[in-house]
Amino acid sequence: MTGDKVTLGMTIPLDSDGFLRRECPTCEREFKWRPSEGEAEEAVESADNVGYFCPYCGVQAPVDAWLTSAQVDLAQNIVARESSGRWSARSVTMGADDLDPLTEADDMTLVAFSCHPSDL
Repeated sequence: MTGDKVTLGMTIPLDSDGFLRRECPTCEREFKWRPSEGEAEEAVESADNVGYFCPYCGVQAPVDAWLTSAQVDLAQNIVARESSGRWSARSVTMGADDLDPLTEADDMTLVAFSCHPSDL
C-alpha cells in the first residue's frame, strides 16, 4: 500500500474574539493569535516560509510546530482511534482514551504591538 494516504480532520476552536491558542515549542508558553484567511494554505505552499517567532522567547520554529499540548493529545487520540479501527485485524492495541473536543476560554488579554498595527 505504498503511496496511499489517509486524511484525518480535527477542529481547533477559536475564542470569542477569533483568536487561536498556540504554544511555543521552545519555552512552552501559550499565547493566542488571530489566524488570517488562507493562512494554512499559505504556510504549506510558501517555500520561503521558514517559521514563526515566539512573542515571549523570540525563538523561531517551523509553522507546523505551534500546537498546544491539548491539541497534540487530541490529534494523537484521533490517529490512534482511526488506526486501531483500520488495523484491528493486525491486533494492534493503541490504548487511546477518548478525549473531549477542545474548547477555548476567553482567558487572555489582547495586547496591541506598534510593530504589527492592525484594526483590532
